[in-house]
Amino acid sequence: MNPPPVGRRLSAIAASISVFASLVVLAIAVPKGISEYSEPIDNEVAPIVGVKNSTTAPVYTVQSGSKTSTAISLGDGLWLAALESVSVDANTQITFPDGSTSSVTMYEAMEDIGVAILESPDSSNSGPALATNDFINPQDSTDLSKFMAVDAFDDNQTVLGPSYTTKQLEHHHDLPISNPECLNGTALLMHGSAINGIIVHMQHRAIVLGTSSIARIMNLVTSH
Repeated sequence: MNPPPVGRRLSAIAASISVFASLVVLAIAVPKGISEYSEPIDNEVAPIVGVKNSTTAPVYTVQSGSKTSTAISLGDGLWLAALESVSVDANTQITFPDGSTSSVTMYEAMEDIGVAILESPDSSNSGPALATNDFINPQDSTDLSKFMAVDAFDDNQTVLGPSYTTKQLEHHHDLPISNPECLNGTALLMHGSAINGIIVHMQHRAIVLGTSSIARIMNLVTSH
């Protein structure tokens, strides 16, 4: 009942060819499958595409002693920074996109709204003038989440803060928002390419400056 010797040889050869073909298929298919497979991520969130990457905003790095934060160009050699990020006794300078720097000094300290206006001795070392024609009155807005807070380092969605205010905030119509941890000094409130306001970090909170505060700042720029 045993197959003849030739039949056994043919069966062995066919089996060897079949095993070899299977190994070739596995050698090609398995690495390809592994390279194309990725572990699914639960609750994956799509990244927010911020305006800073698509718009040239007049925000620059300001270095004051050991503190690095954001300064907003007001034009005519003037810059707006958070007062708490500027050391009067330290060397303070603005860094431009090309890496060049310009020393600045205190022009005006507005303690009640937490901002410092810095001045460059050489007015040619200036950024663009700040356009305020699209600025909003933050007290009239019921939702700021459509705006971005854009500083010299990043951009983040804004969120309305707690309903509490202080007498100073009530007087100037400034509005607190709830994400001061993402704010480095000052920032622009932007929607698309439009600049709609200024945000400043002050006393462990972030506030959107109201119309009266903006008017005071721009009056100083005009009289410079």
